[in-house]
Amino acid sequence: MSKESTLYPVVVKGKYGYIDRNGDLIIDTQFDYAEDFSDELAIIGIKGTYGFINKNGEVVIEPKYKEVNSFKEGLAAVQRGYSWGYIDKKGNEVIPLTFLDAYDFNDGVALVQIGGKQGYINKEGKIIIEPKYDYAHSFSEGLAGVDLNGKYGYIDKDGNLIIQPKYIAVSDFSEGLAAVEVKNGWGYIDKQGDMVIAPKYEEADDFYDEYAVVGKDEVYGYIDKEGKEIIPIKYSNIDIIAGDLIGVEAGNKWGYINMNGEMVIEPKFSEAYEFNDGIAAVEIGSKLGYINTKGEYIWKPQK
Repeated sequence: MSKESTLYPVVVKGKYGYIDRNGDLIIDTQFDYAEDFSDELAIIGIKGTYGFINKNGEVVIEPKYKEVNSFKEGLAAVQRGYSWGYIDKKGNEVIPLTFLDAYDFNDGVALVQIGGKQGYINKEGKIIIEPKYDYAHSFSEGLAGVDLNGKYGYIDKDGNLIIQPKYIAVSDFSEGLAAVEVKNGWGYIDKQGDMVIAPKYEEADDFYDEYAVVGKDEVYGYIDKEGKEIIPIKYSNIDIIAGDLIGVEAGNKWGYINMNGEMVIEPKFSEAYEFNDGIAAVEIGSKLGYINTKGEYIWKPQK
């Protein structure tokens, strides 16, 4: 099988396996739990412990951990007992399991918790910013949001304060902008700390492929980087744009609209997820299925 082939987790009679985009079962249903592939490996669970398989269905890291994160930048955070550390793709514990909590590597740096405080390590496990924050975010695009005396600002990888702590809450930088909360609501700042999209939203997500989800009065839509509304703020819920289709909730059911806001797959699902290589996971009740961009099932919902 090509390494680039996209595989999708499915469940049959309580056991998980994987199909390809044609709906053919590629990895037999044998696991108690399974997630999407990330960095060519996928998390699987057997009897309450977790490990990883490759796209041939081979267990490459035995399911022996209490909890695991997906691989990011070649390393995965894992938990044994109450302690977290990091493994490489061969299963070597390259950063010892000594942290109270550990997050994904991003920009070569990971957020960790030591005692009651949070700080940052590099890929050698060396502390590069001392654990002195009550709350902090992972680095993204060279900056990380941190809590300083009840207000959030942003630091660089040397621990220097770059954007002053004056926000109620913040998100990560994505495509040059970050959502921040002030008294009036959520808006977006640039890396100089200038408010470039006015704070008028009750919710605001990260930018992704030039657009971001925003919400007011418990309905949602999309804006562009100028703050222009490109998908009306009118949906009960909304998902990521993928392949020019967007999952939306209307009337307690999920369907898909195109970039013109036209409903192209009627809302009939209990849950609908973003398209990945032309295929999207959908749920009917507690049953998981997959559809193509025409709304046709390649894998009928089952559990």
